[in-house]
Amino acid sequence: MAQRKEHRAATRKRQPSTEGNLHGKHGNHLEKIFYDPSHDAGFSTPWRLWNASKKHVEQKEKISEFLRGQDTYTLHAPARRKFTRNKTYADVADDCWQCDLSDMQALKEDNDGFAYLLCVICVFSRFDWCIPIKNKTSNSIKNAFKVLFTKTERRCTRLVGDKGSEFENNEFKRFLKGYGIEYYHTNNPDTKASICERFQRTIKTRLFKVFTQREKYRYIDGLLDQIVHAYNNTYHRTIRMTPTEASSPTRTLEVYNILYGKEETKKRPKLAVGDYVRISREKKHFEKGYTWNWSEEIFKVVKVIPHNNPCYKIQDLDGANIIGSFYEAELQKVAKPDLFKIAYIVKTKGKGDSRQHLVHWRGYPEKSRSWVFAKDLTAY
Repeated sequence: MAQRKEHRAATRKRQPSTEGNLHGKHGNHLEKIFYDPSHDAGFSTPWRLWNASKKHVEQKEKISEFLRGQDTYTLHAPARRKFTRNKTYADVADDCWQCDLSDMQALKEDNDGFAYLLCVICVFSRFDWCIPIKNKTSNSIKNAFKVLFTKTERRCTRLVGDKGSEFENNEFKRFLKGYGIEYYHTNNPDTKASICERFQRTIKTRLFKVFTQREKYRYIDGLLDQIVHAYNNTYHRTIRMTPTEASSPTRTLEVYNILYGKEETKKRPKLAVGDYVRISREKKHFEKGYTWNWSEEIFKVVKVIPHNNPCYKIQDLDGANIIGSFYEAELQKVAKPDLFKIAYIVKTKGKGDSRQHLVHWRGYPEKSRSWVFAKDLTAY
């Protein structure tokens, strides 16, 4: 049984960083102000701290450098949830589809138990399909795609969705492979299949307008098909034509030039290979803004991906690659860590100077547990 020993720290065998640890009077002066709850700049913003200390610290960068090494600041720094993302690229119609489930459970009693809509949209042409289903099991999803494939001869090469278990399962992936389709999921909980989600909003808005006019909530007797058909034959501002027109092979080059023809300026990356970062933390729906916005675990940038909005590949401190890529807004540069807090001691071995603890590092996964000499632990 693990011994619970909170509020302890240990230094790992890494070279300490000088960033975030300003030496001499500057560092002491900033610490004195920042960690004083009674000071107007205490536990506050970089601007307030600089304004309160500019007589002693003239360079604003010194303030940023100091704060990058303070967990109190970096864990609570504001995190942007809405920011410009890179486009989803598709070369031709049916190169890439997006899929998502739309929740219609509130109306299932009026629609013979159908509780969800499987919504699928072609990224290139914006042509879409909606299939009602009764539940979110992998079998229901598979059968819905079978219905879709009987409605149209079109097939995609790539299908993109979220990490929901209804899509992320071997049965569904085997089914898609039988049609030569590869399934990919997005890692960002804020966007998921963004084009498909925008389409869902349009369809549901039209549905509920009809419900208001008819004063009943039934959509499975042809109403849904009518609205989807109307959508596919309505002028779409993004492609400057209707989705049906954009699906024609004779319009492929025209649509491609409209979507991707304009060359966009690539932004200069703010992070570099070797930088240490925190990841913005996914918050629950009712979690307050004053709780931590960033991961306690620290990662390292290992690759910069030039783009209109640069992206980055990262690793954990044990050298394991983290799946996916991250936008700048999802990462926060911090000082190189040299002090790690311990959540608890798992077990102990040895005696005297050879005494060691297997420790679970606070904020880090179980695989990061390691043995540390007891003499290297420092109380704080």
